[in-house]
Amino acid sequence: MGSNANGLVMLVRLEDAAKLPRLQRNVFLNNMLKAIQRVMEECVIVNVKSPYPVSLEDLRARGLAVREVIGFGKNLLDVATKRTQPYEPVRIGDVAYLPAAEVEMIEYDNGRKKQLWQALQRMFLA
Repeated sequence: MGSNANGLVMLVRLEDAAKLPRLQRNVFLNNMLKAIQRVMEECVIVNVKSPYPVSLEDLRARGLAVREVIGFGKNLLDVATKRTQPYEPVRIGDVAYLPAAEVEMIEYDNGRKKQLWQALQRMFLA
């Protein structure tokens, strides 16, 4: 979903894949992307269906450019499970990774929004 021109991948875990198109239209997510000078059409949302995390190699094998990853939820990216804290961007090789809470948890929680915004600034606008 999206062209992935800038290499931005958003990881989510949705049990109901039918909710994925709604995420693309989510006002909060679109405003977040606008704040970091991106648009939804340039990003790819990947639903990690398995209870196990996905690997960067798996994402690249799907033909995705992977330079920046935002993980909305727990245990989404395999190399990041032990080395990351929520809202603390890290570099994993040539990839910038930002773990965050689930979109639904952030969307209506101003404290989490603030944490996410500060992390996004460090990762994208520094």
